[in-house]
Formats: sequence, C-alpha cells, structure tokens
Amino acid sequence: MPVPFLAEEIRTRLEENAVPGRAVDEKRYLKSDLEHVGVPLPAMRRLVRDLVRSHPGLTRDEVAELALELWSRPVHEHRSAALLILAGYVGRLEAEDTELLERLLRECHTWAHVDLLAPFVAGRLLLDRPEAQDDIRRWAVDRKQWVRRGGILSFLLALRQEQDFPRWFPVFGEVADPLLEDDRFFVRKAIGWMLREGAKHHPGPVADWLGDRLDRVSGLTLREGARRLPDADAERLLAEYARLHPRGTRRRT
Repeated sequence: MPVPFLAEEIRTRLEENAVPGRAVDEKRYLKSDLEHVGVPLPAMRRLVRDLVRSHPGLTRDEVAELALELWSRPVHEHRSAALLILAGYVGRLEAEDTELLERLLRECHTWAHVDLLAPFVAGRLLLDRPEAQDDIRRWAVDRKQWVRRGGILSFLLALRQEQDFPRWFPVFGEVADPLLEDDRFFVRKAIGWMLREGAKHHPGPVADWLGDRLDRVSGLTLREGARRLPDADAERLLAEYARLHPRGTRRRT
C-alpha cells in the first residue's frame, strides 16, 4: 500500500478510537496548541502494533516517509502515531537518522511527544548504533528545553538495562553534570528520572554520583534519583542535602 494511503488509514483508525470528551480534557492538560482527536495512548500503541505486524516489509525510507506524513498535520494523535511507528520500526534506522529525529524533536512542543521520541527511538538507536551518541550529546546541551530533555531521555534504555549500565552511565554522568545548573522543571525531572532508572540495578554508582553533587543538584532531581535507592542511602542523601541547603536557602524544586 502506498505510504499516503497507509497514513490516511491510520488517521481514520485514530478517529474510530476517539473517546468522547477526551480531546478537550487532554488539550487542556497538555496546554497544547495542537488539534486533539481524543485517543488514549494504549489504543494508539495497539493500532501501531497491528500496523507493524501487517506491514513487515516497510523499508527504512518508507518508515521515514510515513512518519513525516503523519507528522505533517498539527494533530496530537497523528504525531504520536508517527513517533510510535518510528519506535516500532526502529531496527530499520541508521545512525544518520538522528537528523530526522532531531528535526522532529525540534518541532515537539510538549513533553508527551519528547517522551515517546527520545527514550524509545533515539534511545534504542543509541544502543544499536553507538556512534549516534555525538548527536545525542549535542541535543543535551541545546538551550531549547525540549531538545535538551530529549538528549537526556535518550539514555533511558541504556541505564535501565543492567548489562548496558556500566558502559553508558559514565557517559550520561558526563552529559548530565553541567545540566544540574538548569533551573527548568522538565530538565531537572528528566535527569532525576534517568538516575532512578539506573538505580534499579546499580544503586551504588547512582548514590555516589548524587552524593558528590549535593551542593549543586536540585531537590527535584535528588528526590527523583533517590526514589529507588536503598532506604539508608536515600535518607543519608536527603539529610545531607537538607544540611547543605537549610530551609529558606534550599534550591527551588
């Protein structure tokens, strides 16, 4: 099936899965400038899984074309589906496809899309094509909030998977260290989230990394990062942070 027809089929199926009233509520919640159809994310995931199973022969170029076609309209669910499609066919992508991912990342205006693109598309690409890390590092230092968050979240799979953590945590730590000065909520939250993922299997290195930076880390990043540490480590770090940042001088968030 030609890509434009396939894209139209996906749009139609999205409309069929719309939940009455959801579009208005979701648009308000996300403070979105996009149009909303009102399709829950689980339904979109099922739709895309069906697509991948029924079209196993899509080439790399066709996957990119399909994603861009769905992305071309300012509709939240169309764009979400585009990112889920890239994730579903991520094995077809090459390191140079970070150019496409960066284009989409720069056009994201919500964490909801960044959080689909960065961990599960760029993050898988990082593991499969480690040479992509140069572009991901560059995203992480970009001043644009969503691009920076995307660079941070691209390390999620590398830190979540026990066997990949030793290789990638030093890289993430090097990337994240200067970002501790960023005072934006979605950046601070992202750093803490990645530390929390790493702490599932490697709490020691995460606790040490946080402990060495208690004078600079935000309370938000610390709380997120310490959430899966052993109780003794979490309590020690939080107590030391409170001592270094007495009430009234504590870093915001």
